[in-house]
Amino acid sequence: MQEQHRDVLTRLQAAENSNGLLAEDNLRLKRELAELPHKDLILRWREKAIQADVIIREADESMALLQKARLQLEEDRAAFEADLVRLEALDEATEKLSAAQRELAESEAEIRLRIIDSERSEKKLAVERSRLEKLSNELSDLQARVGHFRGIEKALRSLEEEHTKVTRLYEAGKTRIRNLTAEKDQALQSQSSAEVNAKKISRDLKDALNMLASTPDGEVIIRSFETVQWLVSHFEDPYERVVPKQVLLIGDGPWPIDNFTELLQEVGFDVWQNGCDADIEVVIVGRENWSESVIDAQIEERYGESLRVYPQELFVMLLAMQADPLEIADPESLLKFVDGHPVFEYLFNQEFPWPENAFEDGPPATIGEGFDGEDASSPLYKMGYSVAQQVALTPSRRHDLLEETYAEESLPWCISDEYMEDWGEANSRKRLRRIAWHLHLMTKRFRRHMEAVARWESDLDWLKRTYYKPIHRFRWPS
Repeated sequence: MQEQHRDVLTRLQAAENSNGLLAEDNLRLKRELAELPHKDLILRWREKAIQADVIIREADESMALLQKARLQLEEDRAAFEADLVRLEALDEATEKLSAAQRELAESEAEIRLRIIDSERSEKKLAVERSRLEKLSNELSDLQARVGHFRGIEKALRSLEEEHTKVTRLYEAGKTRIRNLTAEKDQALQSQSSAEVNAKKISRDLKDALNMLASTPDGEVIIRSFETVQWLVSHFEDPYERVVPKQVLLIGDGPWPIDNFTELLQEVGFDVWQNGCDADIEVVIVGRENWSESVIDAQIEERYGESLRVYPQELFVMLLAMQADPLEIADPESLLKFVDGHPVFEYLFNQEFPWPENAFEDGPPATIGEGFDGEDASSPLYKMGYSVAQQVALTPSRRHDLLEETYAEESLPWCISDEYMEDWGEANSRKRLRRIAWHLHLMTKRFRRHMEAVARWESDLDWLKRTYYKPIHRFRWPS
């Protein structure tokens, strides 16, 4: 580019010199023409002058073109120099980028080394954590043993003191023993009489229940309400020793609720009608004008507490005989007595545990037997249920297996007949309670297996949302 520029300048300088010489020749010719009057010579000179003018114009045009080319070359040169500056800057940026890439590669290598060190540290921490947990468990066991030994030591001291007292009272006790022997004989005679009386009441109550249960269409033998009033008021003993003072009446039948309320208030009861209250343990139901929502609300209010439910007829028998049929009558007679009662049909359809009145707060009686849900010692496992990673059951499949276990008429036999009886019948609250507590206690036994525990807890939550209701009257494990 620079050589072209110099060549153009050289040509431009030569053109300027040639143009100057031509101009001098033209002036000279013009002077000579003026001095020479000869016509032909003048014409020749004029032609030469014209030719010189043409050459001058061509030279001027060439000069202009050369000047334009020079300007273009200067612009190109400036652009070229700017490109060179940019290229130099780009080279510097490329060098910096290369250096940054090298630094990044070094940083990545360092980070990889740190990650490897971190993974090693995490493994060491996991091992150390496991060791510490084991030591913690051993320490807890040792502390429990120390407490046990201290209790034994304290008990031994107490026994020594008691032995001293017993020794001192030995002689005086001989006389007392003779007196107690006489009192015992008298108490045995009284107890025998009371047992005979209690057996007679139980027989009378059972006979009365069977008689009432055999009455067609649930009709009551005592049809006159005046007779009921006389029967209830005939006894003067306080009813509080048999049944709590506060009662809740729901519905009519066989006697109107207002009449029955007045009857109970006359003998000292505090009576509520068609409502719910957490402090009321006794519920008396009629056959008509009762509400499922009111009954459900009272059952829910008594969650965790005992609840006694009587038909009007059975409560009249309680007052008349001064004994609670739910405690002394056999369940078969009671169930026969309420057969056909609309309220109890509703309760039984909802798996309400009548005639039981206690709320089942803890695990089933046999939950400690064969408590290995992940081996072959439970019906749940034999039905195919498992949370083991190697089995790899999906949540949906595990839920299906829980549902099948809940509804199975004949579960696979395990351990003992008593153990299997605790699993209850198909679709029963007893079966539901047994499955729920089984899953819950599995989470406690294998609490270190976090993934398995999470699956058990998820399945337990699904089971509760799908089947459990407060009317089942047992505490859901949590």
